[in-house]
Order: sequence, then C-alpha cells, then structure tokens
Amino acid sequence: MTATYVDVSAPFRIIGPDMPGEPADEREKFARITTDYPDEKAEALRWAFLQSRLRMARTDPYMDLEDRDRMASALAERFEQDFGVTEEPVPTRLGYGFLYYPTFKRDFATGTAVGWDIICPDTPGGNVDNFLYVTATNRAVRGPEAFVAYFAQNAPSFCVWDWAQPAPDQLRLDVPWSSMVEYRRTVNAHGLSRQVIGVTNTTVELSPGTWSNIVYLWNAVQNRHDLVYRFDYAATLAQQTAMSTFGNWGPIVENFQPAYSGTKPLGSLGTSICTRDFGGNWGPWGLLTPNQSFVHDGHVGFRAEFLDPNYNFAVRS
Repeated sequence: MTATYVDVSAPFRIIGPDMPGEPADEREKFARITTDYPDEKAEALRWAFLQSRLRMARTDPYMDLEDRDRMASALAERFEQDFGVTEEPVPTRLGYGFLYYPTFKRDFATGTAVGWDIICPDTPGGNVDNFLYVTATNRAVRGPEAFVAYFAQNAPSFCVWDWAQPAPDQLRLDVPWSSMVEYRRTVNAHGLSRQVIGVTNTTVELSPGTWSNIVYLWNAVQNRHDLVYRFDYAATLAQQTAMSTFGNWGPIVENFQPAYSGTKPLGSLGTSICTRDFGGNWGPWGLLTPNQSFVHDGHVGFRAEFLDPNYNFAVRS
C-alpha cells in the first residue's frame, strides 16, 4: 500500500533528537490547567486506565504465565491500594493498533522516542458510552503515555500517564479539549481531512542511573513544539528494557466496551521511532515498520479505513 501521508516529527533539542527550531516550555500552563480540572473525572480516568492495563497483563502473548501473574498481581494490588477494591475489575480488550515485537521493544540503549499524529475527532460518535483511548508507548517500561481520552460523546481530553511516577500519582496531565485549540490541526490523508494533534514521547538517560520522561506537542498556531511535561527519575537500563507488559504498544485504539458501531475515524499518522545508542547518539527518525511491529485487531467492531504498514492507520466501526 502506498503512503499518502508522512509527517516525521522530532523531539528536539531539549534532550532529544535534533530538529530545527526552539521549543517553548509550557509545562507550568499545562500543570495549572490540569489542577483546575475536576478531580472526579480524573479519578474515573485513572480507574479505567489501570483496568485496561490489567487486561493487557493477563493476555500478553510474549510473557510466560509466571510473568503474566506477577504483572497482574502488582496491578491488582494497586486497585486495592488506590480504590479499596479487592476483586479484579472486569477486563477490557485492545481494540486495534500496533504492538511492538519483543526484540524491537528492547532495542535501545540510552533513549527511545515515538512521534505521531493522533487522529482525534471532537467526539467519537457511534455507540461510545464509556472510555475510549488513542494512546502509544515509546518502548521504555517506565516511560510515559501521552494520549487522547474520550468518555461517551463528550469532548475528549489530552492526558499524560507516567509509569515512572509513584502510585497513585501517575496521571500527570488531564487537559480539557477547549485548552487544546492551538494544538489541533487538519491534515489530508487518503483523500480525506483528519483532525490531529502531534505528540512526541521521549525517554532518555541524562546520566548513569538518571532518566527523564519528556512529552512535546506540536503547536500549530505558533509553528513550534511545546514542552508540556518532563519528569526526571532514577532507573537502570535493565528496568527500562525488562520483559514487561508496559511499553509493548505503539499507537492503539484502546476500548472499554465489547462492541462498537458508528464511530468516527480514529488512529495514527506518521508513526516514527528514534533510538539512542550507548554512546549517547540519537539515530535518524524512521517510520514504524512491519519488521518492528504487528497489527492487532481485537475484533470489537473496528475496521481499517486505511493501513500503511505500520505507521498510518484509521479505524471506524
């Protein structure tokens, strides 16, 4: 299939691969917006996020039964600690998207980054009456997820979940859609217009034993990248590349219902990966390929509107 859209964004000179132009530091603004947002909605989002990760741990095809049980038990303990729930929540499934092959997932040394445009209409349409996420990881086990979160037919929010933060404070940003006007833009792909936001999600070693999780958004009004989140923490390469459910997925549509119908297109454009070696050198950006990832269909009603293996996709139901 021939690509009709390629947008290889980069995560820039602040501890990341090179790219012309200087990003702006908007972390204070994004943190303030999140603080002003209702706590009840954030709590529900956190519940749904952990619930889905529990399902992934239970069904990871590349982990043996012992590792699955270990990961699932750790998440179940989180539910008891954070929500007072002793029984495991009802599991969810992965709707549609790209999963990294295990060898590629672990194929970085001092840094890894994913850049992509999230296809994100203002409402999901169809029969969506629960949460629905469009998210991705950058391969690092303790890296962040920067994603668009829908709930029912409400306007979505932009969120950052950081696996390096201590529980229960891993949901770091939850920004209302009305505050994302500068970051939403329209692009053409496969003959149709799509609303997208450009996201870059980086995990990089600053010095031996110290890593940083960094998230940038493309500001379409100012024509620049904005730094919206950063967290520095202690970790080892072994922890970042461990056999784990976390870090396994590239762009995915993550479902919380058993079946979908009538939804608007959701997905990813221009998914690209950048890798940093043991010498601290970033390699070139490259589009995600079928040698690095595979397409997973959860058979919950989504059908591919287009698929350019494995960096562009849009699904609807």
